[in-house]
Amino acid sequence: MEKKTGKLRKILILLMALMALGLLAGCSGSQPTEAVEEKYIPVEVEVASKKTLINTAILSGKISSETDVSVVPKIPGKVEFVNVKVGDAVHKGEVLFTLETTDMNNNYQLAEARYQTSKDQWEAAKTSLERTKVLAAEKIANAQKTLANTKALFDAGAASKVQLDQAELGLKELESSFAGQIEQLSVQASDSSLKLAEVQLTQAREALDNATVTAPVDGVVSQVNVQVGNMASSAQAAIGLTNSSTLYSSLSVAENLVNRLKKDQVVKVTVPSASEKSFVGTIDYISPASDPQTRLYPVKITLDNPEGLIKPGMFAKVELATDEKADVMAVKSEAVVLKNEKTIVYVVQDDKAVSKEVTTGLDTGVDIEIVKGLAQGDKVIIKGQTLVDEGHKVKVVGGEES
Repeated sequence: MEKKTGKLRKILILLMALMALGLLAGCSGSQPTEAVEEKYIPVEVEVASKKTLINTAILSGKISSETDVSVVPKIPGKVEFVNVKVGDAVHKGEVLFTLETTDMNNNYQLAEARYQTSKDQWEAAKTSLERTKVLAAEKIANAQKTLANTKALFDAGAASKVQLDQAELGLKELESSFAGQIEQLSVQASDSSLKLAEVQLTQAREALDNATVTAPVDGVVSQVNVQVGNMASSAQAAIGLTNSSTLYSSLSVAENLVNRLKKDQVVKVTVPSASEKSFVGTIDYISPASDPQTRLYPVKITLDNPEGLIKPGMFAKVELATDEKADVMAVKSEAVVLKNEKTIVYVVQDDKAVSKEVTTGLDTGVDIEIVKGLAQGDKVIIKGQTLVDEGHKVKVVGGEES
């Protein structure tokens, strides 16, 4: 009996042990297994593609007007009336100011009287000359006829030598007398004095005309230096005009840039004090010779100013395209790294970084030409490229694949 009881106890203990082991195994099977993720490097990429690359140089210049005109009177005089003020828009031929004309009118009237007198005297002398010439011709012809008759009589013995000498002397005296009269009348009939009077009249008329000072060009009044009652002369500009519709900026470029520029080339111009937007300019002139002092080449940039925002005297930044390549393979400049004396870029293939040795060309500072080593469509790492190495696992988190 005791043997049976002992065996039963052993069986119960064994069953309890097995149950305990089962419970432990069940509990351990219900706990999740901790996953271990593989490490990667986050990167940004750009797909290699064809681009147009433009290398630029930015230079500063001062804005000037194509038509900065200083208006001075052609004659000095006292200002009678000023018709404009600073800021007024004027057209060519519009009156700017006038000078007093009292003395000028008096001078003109005197000059006109002198001219009329000279003209009358010239016409009278001319008439007298013609009449004297006709009279002289008649009288000399008669004297010549008398001399011929007297000589015939002398040859026939019917006239004395005294009579012949008197006839010859009479002809000579008559010719000499009329020659003197004609010479004197010719001087009086010449138009030299009349021309002098005519010049004086023209000058007097021009003085009157110049007393009214008009705008030589279209423009805007930039300065007024005359006042009513003050004297105006050519010593100082009376009125300043400027035309702000067409302006220009003068630049000076170095010898390594001048041959990269072309006449009529379009450029980008920014004038910070006028507008945040850029303006379109055109290369109007490139000097064939450098300035002897600076050794730089002057370049003139013209630009339109239809809204009148740009004013002469403002400073401008001109962006000149010095190199341009169209339809070339290019990526961001920072994608290219130098490693082991090789120029490489990293591309993403099968979620891994793969290095490719490349040959580069034009670098604009933003994009760089890839002459050899990349294919169109390659996913080039542009951020994180300095952290990866060949075969590193990467994950695209930005750029064109984000």
